[in-house]
Amino acid sequence: MKVKVVTHPTGEQIPIILDNEGLPVPAPNEYLLSRRDKSTNTLVRNARELIILYKWLYSEQIDLRKKLTDPVSFNSAQINSVLVEQLRQDREQSKAVSPITFNQRLTTVRQFINWYMSVLISQLPYSSNKFKSLSERKSVFNEWLSGSFISAPPSRKYLKKGLSEEESNFLMNILDPTSIHSFGNNEAVKYRNFISVGLMIYCGLRPGELLSLRVEDITIGSISSVSIVRRKPDLGDTRKPRPQVKRNGRLLPIENLELAKCLNEYIVDLREVLEDKSELESDYLILSDEGEPLSQASITQFFHLLRDKYSQNLPENLSAKSLRHTFSSRMEIAMRQAGLSEQRRREALAHLRGDSSLSSQDVYIAQAVEESAKEALRKYQCSLVKENN
Repeated sequence: MKVKVVTHPTGEQIPIILDNEGLPVPAPNEYLLSRRDKSTNTLVRNARELIILYKWLYSEQIDLRKKLTDPVSFNSAQINSVLVEQLRQDREQSKAVSPITFNQRLTTVRQFINWYMSVLISQLPYSSNKFKSLSERKSVFNEWLSGSFISAPPSRKYLKKGLSEEESNFLMNILDPTSIHSFGNNEAVKYRNFISVGLMIYCGLRPGELLSLRVEDITIGSISSVSIVRRKPDLGDTRKPRPQVKRNGRLLPIENLELAKCLNEYIVDLREVLEDKSELESDYLILSDEGEPLSQASITQFFHLLRDKYSQNLPENLSAKSLRHTFSSRMEIAMRQAGLSEQRRREALAHLRGDSSLSSQDVYIAQAVEESAKEALRKYQCSLVKENN
């Protein structure tokens, strides 16, 4: 079984699940269609999670519709001991998945079965006995699956998600296109890599936002800026999944002179070098080595190469997400030092990150508070040492 992303005539990209013979599997695909308001990446993840369920059903030769409606249906042992164990395992690496991954899988399977049983129930007359029995069975299945969630132990891992100042400086130095030791194959690629990382770490752009940028979204001048714009699906964009701006658009100033200068050099001269390698013209800012719009997989691979080559100086979690965490953490500290209240910092950070939810900024506020507390404790302990001397 596999997941294939198809492009609708409107430009919307929708994943579908294909069986071993390459034919669509109706029920889970209808469920995915019912969730078309979600991003393509989320739907692809949901599809892969449902494949685990259907691989188990196929191996046991179980017809899901028949099993859900038969007088004798799944029992607790089949759900809690067999299906749930399938969701716990990473078959490729022969080990258990993390609690977060397991909970995501379990949530998707539970929501799918609830949805499927609701569809089956809606096809029955309200007065029938089968309507009542299926409704009760749906509640039982939901209770079984809900009871299998793992409560992950509390952690403080958010403190390690971003890069330290030393790591950030090292990263930008090895990507400096003006250096003879910079990472990259040629001048155009070096500039592309530098501005890509620069826009993520200095402006907090998500990978999808970076790869959705057009040349027209960059303004270079006395007040340089980058504009993140939500647009209709681009029918000419063949990337799967297609990058997109999922949250709020915004206009961000570019105060870093080195980044602005490299952006100008790239747009005026070097981007054309990459574009000439492709037969198709493109308005996208970030192009691949072959002159086509860069894919999200290429961004992931890029950070993988950096981690491997500079493992002594760069953290294991170096990624587009860690750059965004770095931006968010430093912005919170800067606004705190400027004297902004907690609510104002929360609102400002949500705007800069393009988030709709203010609560998602709490992790960075908590991080800044903890770091301030540690610094105050260090100074307090040092003062006691001086007094004793």
